Amino acid sequence: MSSLSKTLGVLDLFGPEQLQVDPETIAARMGLSRATVYRYVKDLCDAGLLTRVGAGSYGLGPRIIELDWMMRQYDPILSAGRELMHELADKTGLAVFASVFYDGHIINTYITESHDASHFAFGRGHPLPLFRGAQSKVLVASQKGKRLQKLHEEIARDPSNPYSTCSWSEFARMAKKIRKDGYSITHDELNTGHTGIAAPIVSADEKEVVGSISAVGTTANFRLLRQETVLDMLIETTRQIAQNMHAQRSIPTVEARD
Repeated sequence: MSSLSKTLGVLDLFGPEQLQVDPETIAARMGLSRATVYRYVKDLCDAGLLTRVGAGSYGLGPRIIELDWMMRQYDPILSAGRELMHELADKTGLAVFASVFYDGHIINTYITESHDASHFAFGRGHPLPLFRGAQSKVLVASQKGKRLQKLHEEIARDPSNPYSTCSWSEFARMAKKIRKDGYSITHDELNTGHTGIAAPIVSADEKEVVGSISAVGTTANFRLLRQETVLDMLIETTRQIAQNMHAQRSIPTVEARD
């Protein structure tokens, strides 16, 4: 592992339950000497990736916010689907989420701004539990073979997950059904009193699931809507996003000329 990788490894210590770290924690968790820890922390602070937040504690720095803003400007799903997501939100009155699966984590990368994210237990950037909630189920179910089995093993180790007691064969059948249906509908799994419908974004060329779009609202609101109609609109939105992403990648690059 390179020195850069080790330095950046400090950032892996942060999470929803660990918003600040101190040098002692870094040293203990990473098996480093205090001198090495202070060198890593200084480099990360100089780069704006860490900032001092108290007596001897550090939090994520302002550079993270800047990188987040830049990421949202070129994110393929958002550039191809932001307007479509807002159209769906306007037509249904529901909150619309974009979610992705990366490095074993599922996060919401975007929520239509017209909705107060504080109403939801898992806002933008907050990792979702595996196989809980419509968007999480869709993205977990898109994994196959050993990758899906590894996720099942991780879920089984989490007693707070309602699916932790499912056998591998039962879990595999549920995932297969979601893949076959092309969507997932859940009630009260992430937010009490809420219903969510999610469908995968399947790339038009590679047939690969690159993310998901979900519509979330109170169960009472869903009773006022035709669930089948919302589902059709949601699936059409994911189809159009996939087409837009394919079109963006197909635009030829203009080479510079003398």
